[in-house]
Amino acid sequence: MARYGLSEARQWVRTNLRGYMTALYTPFHQNGDIDESALVKNVELTLELPGVGGLSLNSIHQEFWTLTDAERMRVTELVLRTVDGRKPVIVGVSHTSARTVIALARHAQAAGADALMVWPPYYGPRSKDGVLAFYGEIAERIDIGMFVYSTTLSELGFYLTPNMVASLLPLDCLCGVHSSTMNFATYASMMERVGSDIAVSTSLEEYFLFGKLSMPERAPDFLMGCSRPLFVQSRDRPYCGEFIEATLSGNYARAAAVMREIVAIADKLQSRYFAQGFHHVALFKALSENQGLVGGPVRPPASAADAFELQECFDLMRTAGIRTAP
Repeated sequence: MARYGLSEARQWVRTNLRGYMTALYTPFHQNGDIDESALVKNVELTLELPGVGGLSLNSIHQEFWTLTDAERMRVTELVLRTVDGRKPVIVGVSHTSARTVIALARHAQAAGADALMVWPPYYGPRSKDGVLAFYGEIAERIDIGMFVYSTTLSELGFYLTPNMVASLLPLDCLCGVHSSTMNFATYASMMERVGSDIAVSTSLEEYFLFGKLSMPERAPDFLMGCSRPLFVQSRDRPYCGEFIEATLSGNYARAAAVMREIVAIADKLQSRYFAQGFHHVALFKALSENQGLVGGPVRPPASAADAFELQECFDLMRTAGIRTAP
């Protein structure tokens, strides 16, 4: 668990988060129950993947919105117990109710979380003033670092603008903002507006490298919530590990070359779905099994990947030389 006071949270994030804070999938049994032993296996395997510097828990990838509050707490406890302080873990505690966020946040901190991720409310009437008040209510009642989430993907339906994030800077617990806009201009705007005060993270290598090249004094040393290390590399071709090593060592020519490999693969496996405004979690879970992870089914309202698109992706992975499973 992170050992810092709120006044130190921003510096702690800058100093201690490095590499991929990688997404994690929730494996389910066929009856929909959480497969706890498979989850423990996934944690151990994910921590060993090239480039992984920690975990991002309860993101879209983990299907948190399909879990009960008790299940979310159980998953949090199990993951943090398995990690046991070996690497940082950022725990998502997002909910439409500020009071539920607070309860989940306090639980996560007690279980050993290093920091939190809190989305804007993802359903119901929302306004700028209402969302800012939502964060203010949460901040008054927690004493652990908090990231907020800024995305234009339609899954969330509320865009936390750079000016709104700047309005939150007086909150001591605010240690970062995750920018997921799929647009270089809006990512740069967030970095320019608040990047000197808090960490502005991204989950995509192309934006991470852009930040390092264009605003090196502001760009952090980590990617938040990225799932690409789970299926856009293999042990023989550790693209993500090579990318982060090259970038953080300042070998930008090498980083750019590896990034092009990653993006070429990810465009076909993942980014085409992002362009449509959503995460195809069932497909991504299935692709992660190439790394030996347990994918398994998804819970409704998500639906399974169809056989054609799954085979298409497997064929693409073979062509790229990263398909190792039968």
